[in-house]
Amino acid sequence: MQIVERIRQWILTGALKDGDLLPSERDLAQMFDVSRVPVREALKVLEFLGAVKHIRGKGVYVKKIGINHVLSNIDFLMTNPTHLLTDLYEARQGLEAEAALLASERATDQDLLQIESEIMEMEKIIALGGNASEASVQFHTAVIAASHNALLIRINEMFIDLLRFSRSRSLQKQSRYKDVLSDHRFILEKIRQHDGEGAARALREHLETAKKVVLAVGSNES
Repeated sequence: MQIVERIRQWILTGALKDGDLLPSERDLAQMFDVSRVPVREALKVLEFLGAVKHIRGKGVYVKKIGINHVLSNIDFLMTNPTHLLTDLYEARQGLEAEAALLASERATDQDLLQIESEIMEMEKIIALGGNASEASVQFHTAVIAASHNALLIRINEMFIDLLRFSRSRSLQKQSRYKDVLSDHRFILEKIRQHDGEGAARALREHLETAKKVVLAVGSNES
């Protein structure tokens, strides 16, 4: 979170102004003497909070609307990121467990194929030694879409950047991939069996494990 704070200070002191283009990920990584991964995560957090906006093919810009309000609210994230992630996982458990339950009742054949496709995509990425966090995002999104609940789908869309951030944290270690894949397959099987309670319980337990991993990562970093 030190990168978030540094960029925040640049904006507050006027070193970066509304509408300015931030240095590239590579340049920021060199400035902070870190890899590009923590820089990318910091930019995701800032974008979720509304402080910056990523424009594909152009870069990351300081947002022009409501920047002072945004910066004042970043204090919550800076002072206790552990609580933010804990709250996020608790909210996800409620939202996604309900989505899994509804999906077990409402999923169409096409929905089931889409969920399975995301699992297969994750398997392919892992086999190639890649980062599977985005594939995990798409699996969870497909389960929520299969609920056919417009509000649950909309909530997921609103928080997608922060959800990506949390999932990238929970999947930092490739040793986790096998267990995550197993969980995903089990959740899909429960949905296929129209076992709503089983699907909801499996998804809730899956996220509880992810929460513990993320909090352990945060504890080790601090």
